[in-house]
Amino acid sequence: MNEENKKNQEDKEGIGKRQEEEKQKCDEYLNGWKRALADYDNLKKELANERVQMRNTAIEQISFSFLPVLDHFDQALKFKPDGLDEKSEKWLQGILHVRTQLENVLQEMGLESFGKEDDQFDPHLHDAVSEQESKDVELGIILQVLQRGWKRGDHIIRPAKVVISS
Repeated sequence: MNEENKKNQEDKEGIGKRQEEEKQKCDEYLNGWKRALADYDNLKKELANERVQMRNTAIEQISFSFLPVLDHFDQALKFKPDGLDEKSEKWLQGILHVRTQLENVLQEMGLESFGKEDDQFDPHLHDAVSEQESKDVELGIILQVLQRGWKRGDHIIRPAKVVISS
């Protein structure tokens, strides 16, 4: 009987040992599954951030392509002839409406223009094309805006080209 008890004891110990090994395997698989799930969540977050960055880049590239068109409108308006007849004035109003629509599209994409006369020159926002001596205006004031600057949020898409006082 002693041998039989010994054998039963060994069987119980073997079963307990196998159960412990199986529990370790289960824990290992569970931890691996948790890591895979965490990696998947991180991947989803990275892909979402990448999509936002790609969208922002695309918006900025598209808007950058529209800016020269708007610049041409601004230049054309500087040379608007005086004394237009009624038909020409209506035509001009239509052209100005197209310009306004283009500006509204850019604003809907989050862009805003900057650079106005009498503003203080800021090298982060403005590109000083030239300087003019002026006794009436203090140093570093924008005298003339040659090309408006554009930004989207805090990102400068294009600095304003200006003439400043010296």
